[in-house]
This record gives sequence, structure tokens and C-alpha cells, in this order.
Amino acid sequence: MRSLLLAVVLWLLPIAAVPCAAQGHDAAVVAREAVDEALTLPPDYKRDVVLRSVSRNLRWFGQVDEGVRAARAMSDGGVTEVPPNTRPGPPRFVPLKEAMPTGNPCDAGPWREGGGLAATPKAREKWASACLLRRDFDWIGLPEVAEVRTVAAGLPDGETKAAVLAMLIRFYRDAETLRFASEAVARARLPAETKAGLEAMLAEPVALYRLGRKSEALAAAKAASTFASKAQLIELLVRNDDESGAIEVFETMAATPPEDAEYCYGWFGPIGGLSLEYVGNAYEPSPGLRGFLDRLPASPLFRKVCPAGLDAEVAVAMFLAAGRDGAAIARARAEPSKPFLLVDCLLQVGRAELHRGGRDAARGRAMEAAGALPLFDPGDPVRPQANDRVLVVTTGPDATPRNYGELEGNTGRRFEVIRLLAASGAIVEADALARAQLAGALRAVALSAAVAGRAGYRFDDQAPSLETIGKSDL
Repeated sequence: MRSLLLAVVLWLLPIAAVPCAAQGHDAAVVAREAVDEALTLPPDYKRDVVLRSVSRNLRWFGQVDEGVRAARAMSDGGVTEVPPNTRPGPPRFVPLKEAMPTGNPCDAGPWREGGGLAATPKAREKWASACLLRRDFDWIGLPEVAEVRTVAAGLPDGETKAAVLAMLIRFYRDAETLRFASEAVARARLPAETKAGLEAMLAEPVALYRLGRKSEALAAAKAASTFASKAQLIELLVRNDDESGAIEVFETMAATPPEDAEYCYGWFGPIGGLSLEYVGNAYEPSPGLRGFLDRLPASPLFRKVCPAGLDAEVAVAMFLAAGRDGAAIARARAEPSKPFLLVDCLLQVGRAELHRGGRDAARGRAMEAAGALPLFDPGDPVRPQANDRVLVVTTGPDATPRNYGELEGNTGRRFEVIRLLAASGAIVEADALARAQLAGALRAVALSAAVAGRAGYRFDDQAPSLETIGKSDL
């Protein structure tokens, strides 16, 4: 019912606005309206969050003057957001190493230290230990494989060399690197236990498959004692469009079930399951995953662990990754109690269709997503007690029933629907949906999303993203 009411609003508001179309749908006018709406909020931190989002959406998508006005209305005058005497444009995304150079001497290249080179075996082991083995690469990314191979080749036989070879096997995993590591392990004089450990890594199913030894990889997977080892090979087989091999390995998983084997979600969900939703996406679907999903219903093991089929969220994600857009949308439509499952699905399909040049098709997806949006649910307010603490009892006879309202990510999807409407040419509908949002923060950012959509979508690595807010920012 809520979706129906919203659809009525979506269609009626543009009709009511026809007499003043110039006022309602010019990008500059809508941009000004977005800033004015944000300025109706009380001056505090949350208003600054909204003004920043509005400012970025306007500046990055062609309405610089109003974007600067929004920034200057922030409590600090927007000096960090838009430095004085600047004319800001969209951000430029650069690699983290370039944006935040660490000044670490290790970045000078292999063996370089203190202006010289580590020439002795001990000096090289010391360099490798400090610059490769004990360094945190989580934020800066792994070094180039050629550099690590150079280091491995230049180290004397020993535990440090073995650790660098293990790094190559574990983190790089392309066939050429695995062959290099395999040959290096065979040649190196290492303690028996260390060498056996490296050989065991090279004998894992994934490594064997990448080395071109498929039959050995399948045999190793079938004999593996863990669910994870089999799942890793199935993912690799699917990525290589070898769905028959993937099904063959899957049938052996009954002997090594996942931790939550009682539920279908435990078998295929993203936490500890055979999660294949990342082998493709709506832009670049995976033919291997499509074939795997086509064969899966005939699997005796699948029929046993998932008698009712895949869970809705998992099914939609996998269908999208496999390029089965129609099946994904149909599955999402079958879950009326989860409207944002359909909204998110339609957003992904619509953006992909826009990317392929299907503007009319994208507009249809955006219109359906707009009609599926439920009314915004802010949830129950949290009121502090006399001592300024909040106590919510969640279990037991005194449990406090609480509506937590709309999830943070779903609020962001509201703005993305408006952007897709405008980008696909439904500007009148985008403006109407933006103005139909809750007055204040939600409407301000929604209007800025309508402006951003007018600029269309870019699909390169420098494309600016839409700035959104969550429920906690309202």
C-alpha cells in the first residue's frame, strides 16, 4: 500500500508542477532548492553533514556555485571542504601510495637502504624481513610481484627465503608466479619441515589447478578435509567457466559441510559458505556462474541442503553476478516484505543497462524502483533517561519492543534511485520523488541527487560517487 501511495505521488507531483516547469526542473533552480532545504535545519553537526553531502553532489556534478554556497554555510565556513580562492571540481582519485606517501625507505626498491644497497646475504635477509615480511600492506597494497620475485631470487637459502616464497604462493597465485615458486622450492636447501610446508601449499587444489594440473586439483579437492579448500577451488573453476568441474567438487561437500550446515544460507551465504556472488556482476556477468546455477538444481546434495532453493538475498546476488537479470528481478519481486531487495536489484540492473547504452530500459528499471520504495521509517526515537544514559532491554520478560527503522544502506539507495531516474531521462519524476521525501535533511540530499543524475553516469575509475547520508544523520 505504501509503495502504491508513493507511486501516485510520483506521477501526480509532476502534473501539478507543469504550470511552473521552468521553476521546478531547471538544474540551477533545483540546486538552489537543495541548499535552501538544508539551511532549514538547526545549525549543528548534523546540518554540517547534510551541507557537505549537498555541496559535493552539486560541485562534482556541474552546479559549482550552489555547491560552494552550501560549503560556506557550514559552521567552519567550509574552509576545509572548499579552500578559499579555489574553484573546485570533481575529486581525482589516486593510488593510496601516491596520495599518502609513507616516506618508508623500503619504497625505494629492493635492497635499497640508507642510500646504498644491501649486498651481503645477512643484509638482504634483514631487508626482506623489514620491508616484506613484517610490513603491514593492508592499507598500501602488496608490492608488485616482480619485486617480490626479485627478492626471493636474491636471498640465500633459509627461513627468510622460505617466508618470501610462501608470500608469493599465498598472495599472488598466478600460474607464472606459482611455477617460479615451485622451481625455487625444489632447488632451495631448506629444513625438511619448512620445505614440506611449502610443498603442501603448492599441493593445495587451487595451486594445482593454476599450475595446469586439473585432474590432480580435482582429486585433491575431493580428498580435502575442509569445506574452505573445496569452496576455493569451486570459485576458481566457476571463474574459468568450468561449471562441470565445479559441480563435481560440490557433490563431495557432504563429507565436509560448513559450520552452519543446518541451513541453506550456511551453505551459500557470504559468511563461511560457498559465496559466488563476487565472481561476476551486473556489468560483467560470469558465464561460468550461469552454467553452475543452471546445473545446481539437479544436484542431489543441493536438493538435500536447499529443498526450497536458495535464500532470496543469495539467489538475487548470484543471478545478477551470472547475468540472469530477469531471474534476479523475479526473485526479488517475490519478496514483498523486503522492498529494498527489489530496489537494489533494479538499481544494479538499471545502471548496467545505462552502461550498455540502454537508456529506455534503464528508465523502466528506475521507475519500477521508485514505485517499490516504501515510505521512510525513522524508527522509534531513543530518549535518554534522567542520568543521560539510554537503557533498552532487549531480552527477558521486560524486553522493550523497538522499531529500529530503515537500515542505513537503504536510505542511501533512496538517493540512488533518484539519481538513476534523472540520468535515464526521467527528470520530472526524479524531482518529484526528491520533493516527496521527508522535509529537511532527506529532501535536501534527495534534491542534490536529482541534480547529480542530470550529469549522467561515468563508468571510469575517476567517476565521482554520489554523496549520501544515513538515518543517523537525520
